[in-house]
Amino acid sequence: MTRNNSFQQLVTELVEVYEPLISEKMLSDNDSVNFVTQAIKFLKNIENVIDLPLGKVPNNELFQFFSLLLDSIGLVCATQGTIQPLKLGDTTLIGRKRDLRGVYKGSDQQIRQNMCATLFQGWVRHTSPQYYISKDLRCMAPDGMSACDFQVKGNGFPPTLIECKRIHPSLDIKGREELIQHIVGKAHKWINLSLEQFSSSEKFLNDGKHLWHLILDISGYGKDRLTFFEDHAISGLLDTDEIQDVVKHLRRLKVNGLDEITICWSNIFYFERKPRVLAYNACPILIGPPREHRLNYNGWTIEFYPLGRRSGEYRHLCISSVARSRAWIKTSWLGCTDNLVIYGPPQDSVRSGI
Repeated sequence: MTRNNSFQQLVTELVEVYEPLISEKMLSDNDSVNFVTQAIKFLKNIENVIDLPLGKVPNNELFQFFSLLLDSIGLVCATQGTIQPLKLGDTTLIGRKRDLRGVYKGSDQQIRQNMCATLFQGWVRHTSPQYYISKDLRCMAPDGMSACDFQVKGNGFPPTLIECKRIHPSLDIKGREELIQHIVGKAHKWINLSLEQFSSSEKFLNDGKHLWHLILDISGYGKDRLTFFEDHAISGLLDTDEIQDVVKHLRRLKVNGLDEITICWSNIFYFERKPRVLAYNACPILIGPPREHRLNYNGWTIEFYPLGRRSGEYRHLCISSVARSRAWIKTSWLGCTDNLVIYGPPQDSVRSGI
């Protein structure tokens, strides 16, 4: 989806998305506790709204804007709202309003944990005609019960239980090998803990045997990792580097009951030293036996580019319910900045006879 509205209109819609979830008191508090309230307060300043599309704000503010936009897309799609204009739908589809307000009063970690589940929920409701979220167990399970997040069903698609979990480093990590070991170790811990959630959810539903699918967001491990390439830089874990090793280790796991893991992680792409793209990647890892019908979660991409040679600006916004590849993103950047076009003097055309 490509936005053609004014940036001012987009900002107005973004702020309105969060109005039912964040009180004015929270926004007026000088000690903002998370990136959502900080980003909304930033966008409520008209000077920032003027300067942001001109690229005249700090990169951390741009990063928060991308994160806010991704979270809002998840919320809008999960509530079956509209993307153009950006508008919430039925919030009861994602939980009780008081619980949602509690999330947005919390820390970045609480919001990003909720975001992991909401992005999946929104992706299913926005893109998939094959299957649907039949039950949100977060709203159904009795207090104290260890339950997973969703039950997913569909035509020709085996009923599946989904648990969304975000893991992050709890200590300083030194070196690449320690990073891989820490991710795999923590993933293994949460895999084992999720088995009880799947088992108790299956018993609670009393709806026969389900596939068990764990979505594991490891974006937190890439927060401080920045890799430079010839004409761009990428923040986050790389699919050709750390992710490759994590997947290799997890493929070796033999976990009774678990059928599939999807690893998710975020990348921010920098062109000309400015953040331009947020890709929320998803990589499936089959743990159980091969099967024909699988839930292929594809992630999300937000691209915010200039138009033409004024490459410092932000004018062209694209939102995709699939994680775009590095080659796609680089081509998009070159196309939006006219760098795919080679200019030269006019040449005489020559027609050859056959």
